[in-house]
Amino acid sequence: MTSQSIETENLIEEINETIEKCINCGMCKGRCPVFHALKEEVNSPRGRVNILNEKIFDNILYNCSLCKSCEINCPLELELPSAFRKARQVIVDRKKEPKGNREMLENVKKYGNPFGKIEKGKIKKLYCC
Repeated sequence: MTSQSIETENLIEEINETIEKCINCGMCKGRCPVFHALKEEVNSPRGRVNILNEKIFDNILYNCSLCKSCEINCPLELELPSAFRKARQVIVDRKKEPKGNREMLENVKKYGNPFGKIEKGKIKKLYCC
C-alpha cells in the first residue's frame, strides 16, 4: 500500500466517523443554499451523507458550498462540511476530480493562480465538470 492510499484510507475512516452519527433527520436541509437552489435531495447535506454511506465518492460532492449552515442546524453538531471536504480529497487522490478542478490545481502550481497564464490582461475561461 502506497503512502497516498494509506492517507486516502485514513480520510475515508475520518469521513465515516462523522457521517455514521447522522440520524437522517433532515434539519441540515433547512438553510442549505445548494439544496434550495437545486431542489434535489441528492444535493442536500443529507443526500451527500447518504451517498457517502454507500461508499460512493462522486463529483456531486463538489456541489456543496461548504458554508456550514448544515453544521449550524444539525442537532448533533456534526461537522459535515469537513467530511465533504475530505471526500473531495479522496476524489482528487483517486484522480477522479472534475476537469475544471484539475485545471485550476495545475494552474496554481504552474502560474500561482487558478486562471493560468494571463496574457494582455485577459483571463482564460475555466469550465467546470
